[in-house]
Amino acid sequence: MKKPTILIADDDRGVRAALRKRLTANGYRVLESSDGLGVIAQCLKEPVDAILLDHEMPNGDGRSIAPLIRKECDVPIVFVSGHPREEFRTTVMRLPDVYFLPKPFDAAKLLDLLASVIHLRRPAPPAASGRPTP
Repeated sequence: MKKPTILIADDDRGVRAALRKRLTANGYRVLESSDGLGVIAQCLKEPVDAILLDHEMPNGDGRSIAPLIRKECDVPIVFVSGHPREEFRTTVMRLPDVYFLPKPFDAAKLLDLLASVIHLRRPAPPAASGRPTP
């Protein structure tokens, strides 16, 4: 089975490194971007299963690029931000398949959230026919 791929979009190298370490240790493949435009370019270049998106980044903050991501890439977007959720409520939280996790975040909550949003989007395995394999 193919490992789920997560795109980490954060301008803080330390945050990306910590997320990469945690995600790869839990069976995820990780791609990274340090700015807003890079997120869209990476998403178009290679399919991902979910995007972890920071709010404040150069070349497009999370709120301004989330609608563009949604337009180009139909994947769950998880905002990981130190800003209050209310700041996102009137804009990006109205987009489909957008989630919010406050910084500092609990790694277990992040892993649970990713597992659930990826599981919801993956097709179910084909049902067994009940016939023995020749």
